Amino acid sequence: MLEPVGLDEGAERAYRLLLHRLGLSPQELADAHDLTAHQARQSLDRLVASGLATVTGRPARYTAIDPRHGLTALIRARQAELDAATTALESYAAEYHERVLRADPRRLVEVIEGPAAVADRLRDLVVGAEQEILAFDTPPYLTVPSSMAGMERDALARGVTVRAVYAAEVLRLPGRAEPVKELAALGEQARVVPRVPLKMVMADRRAAMIPLTSNEESVRTAAVLVRQSRLCDALVELFEAKWFQGAPVFAPAPTTDRPDLSPAEQALLSLLNSGFKDEAIARQLGVSERTLRRRTAELVERLGATSRFQAGAQAVRRGWV
Repeated sequence: MLEPVGLDEGAERAYRLLLHRLGLSPQELADAHDLTAHQARQSLDRLVASGLATVTGRPARYTAIDPRHGLTALIRARQAELDAATTALESYAAEYHERVLRADPRRLVEVIEGPAAVADRLRDLVVGAEQEILAFDTPPYLTVPSSMAGMERDALARGVTVRAVYAAEVLRLPGRAEPVKELAALGEQARVVPRVPLKMVMADRRAAMIPLTSNEESVRTAAVLVRQSRLCDALVELFEAKWFQGAPVFAPAPTTDRPDLSPAEQALLSLLNSGFKDEAIARQLGVSERTLRRRTAELVERLGATSRFQAGAQAVRRGWV
């Protein structure tokens, strides 16, 4: 039972006996477990070295330390060693990966051709993600990628963090905003920016798939898979820069107490803060543009602002969005 913290079976048997004695000599341990005196002393000295026992007097007698202190300290020390080994693992893996890339640079970027092949590799990428998925989303679209939404739902369900940056144009297209809203409700962290530089899906910051061109006819028929490298690191930095610039969209309402703010006003504030045009906001809320302008004016007045921009700033300061 104590092998994971570095104690063999003999040391553990000695420790169990020691817990039931006020003091134990090597000869007493040898008699109890049919050991030589040398074997018994080795087991007891191993307990002392591990911080689980003390030794005093001549002839030597060994006494157990409270397991809540001794074993806890030993477990923490072993955990620290494992953490250090984990850190070293990343370093060794990076060295190995660099050597592989030098030997065969084609492993850095793989060109994937054909809609079926692209779809299969994208599925492998998303299904294989263990910690995080980063995504840029922007038109053009040839078909509605319903399978991608399903894969993302599965990733969210197994605890994978998903962050997506959408081009504003995406949420203005018919049928595109609602799936984004549904995914946000499931845990996707979504932000919107005026435009994104490319379409991309990245898993665990180690591999990213992007279309080979932005041409509408080839956007889903040819792609490149970029594996862990400085190029992949640069894509991460590009994503983080756009993420920082983006406005949250369809995010859960903050928990700050807002007794005078209705759910409809909360939704309106979120959409205004995301930079949507009136037409898109009205469509999302299911109201006419005339009604939207009236509600916006009322909200601006209630916030004591003189413009929509000031209203957004006031809402951010109050923690409403």
